[in-house]
This record gives sequence, C-alpha cells and structure tokens, in this order.
Amino acid sequence: MPGNITWKTINISVLLNETFTTERKNDIIGNIKKGDVAMFDERFNKSEDPIMNLGEKEEELMDSYNATEDEENEEYEEFVEADVEDEKIARAKKMINIFFTVIIIIIVAISIDIIAVSRFNKGPFFALPLHNYNDGGSKAYYGIGYKVIKYHQLQGRRDKEIGLWSLKYDTEPTTMKDVDLAIEFTGHEVESFEKYYKKFVRIISTLHKVDEKNHKIIMGYQDEDNKYSLDVVCQIVKDQENIASFEEEKPITIIGTVSDFEWGTGEGNNQLIITNCFAEQ
Repeated sequence: MPGNITWKTINISVLLNETFTTERKNDIIGNIKKGDVAMFDERFNKSEDPIMNLGEKEEELMDSYNATEDEENEEYEEFVEADVEDEKIARAKKMINIFFTVIIIIIVAISIDIIAVSRFNKGPFFALPLHNYNDGGSKAYYGIGYKVIKYHQLQGRRDKEIGLWSLKYDTEPTTMKDVDLAIEFTGHEVESFEKYYKKFVRIISTLHKVDEKNHKIIMGYQDEDNKYSLDVVCQIVKDQENIASFEEEKPITIIGTVSDFEWGTGEGNNQLIITNCFAEQ
C-alpha cells in the first residue's frame, strides 16, 4: 500500500491539509519508492503544483484584499468628489436663479412706476419720498436708478415728472401765445404734440367758453380764413374757485401741463388738452 502512493494522492492530501510540515514530508517520503522521491522533492521545492503553501496563499489573499480595498477607496473618493461637485453646481444654480429673480422683480417695479407716472399721472408705488420742497407740498421720490418729482405748488405746477436721479426740480413754464401754437400744430399735429407732451406751459389766449359744471375752460385761436386754428381745453384745479367770475371773449392766461390731443370733428377745431390748470384774467 505505501509503495502505491502516487503524486495524485499527495495532491489530494495537500488540498485537505493546505500545506506540509517537514515531519509530514519525511513520513511521506519514507513510504514512497526511492524512484518517486526525486520527482516529489523537485515538484515540492519548485512549487510546480498549483496548490501553494498557506503562507503564500495568505499573502496572495492579503494582496488581493488590499487591492480591492484600494479600488473601493478610490471609487468612494471619486463618488465623494462627484457629490461635492454636484452640490457646488446646485448651489451655483440656486444663486443664479435668485439673482435673476431679483433682477426681474426690480425691472417690473421700475416699469410699473414709469408707466403709472408718465401715462396715468399715478404713483410712484416703489419709490421712497426722501426730499420735500418748500413750495406748498412738492416731494422727490427715489427708486432704484430713477427719481420722481411730485409737484404740488400752492399756485403753479401740479403734475409728476420721472427721470434719473439727476432730474432737476423745475417750475418755470414754457410761455407761448395761442396763435403760435395754432401755426405750429397746423399740418404737424403729431410732431408738435410729442414735442409738448408732459411739458409745463403758460399759454396766453382769449377765453371762449366757461364750463362751470366740469370745472374747465375753453380758449384758443382761429384766423379769419380758418387756415390756422386750435382750441385749448384747460381742466382747472379744484383749488381755484373763482372760475365763475371769468368773462368770455376776454384775454386770459393759464398755466398747466400738456396731457392729450384730440382731432377736430366736422367743423370743430383740433383740441390741445391741458390738465392741472390755474387761470387768471
């Protein structure tokens, strides 16, 4: 039986016991034919057998474990870096969204005040009153990049004006006669109205009609040939209570703000509308 031990039998034993000790090796060699000893010893020492000793196997396992652990650490570090990068991108996007939202809100607020003041003589709604003028109640309002002057003189300018922060307080009206306006507006109605729109003016004319019910007066110019004509309709401020004392077909002077223009119909003349008017005769 001992003489029939083969290299295959030794391999099975190695599989079961993981490795050979020196004593075990000697025991096995004692039971093997001398002719097999050289072959066994050569294979054992050169480690040609696929089964390694326990130390080498443990070292290989540790190397494999370390390599796996390094790969996992690298993957984890890459994951953490990617997560941090994603967080930075998300934070940047949030800040950009907030920035553009604020810009849009500011633009909308400015637009509302510009339209309200310039077209409807209302507001401002998003500007702060930071300066008072000693003229009866005029105030300067400041918004983001713009300024509104709300005029309220005791007897003078009563409109609103919007512009940049450099906008100057100005209560000096542009003075003109009705005949000059009639000539300027004839054939150039649109251009002339755009020129005087929202301007504070003083007009010298002849009173044609007093409308006490609507608190307004109508004056103007018309030549004999009806070549040049223009009516000026003035909405008198409520503060002025002597409108009933005005005499028609007498000279009159008004101050106010140009606000609208209406084309004449039929035999009627074109009308230039003046609001916030004070009149004296």
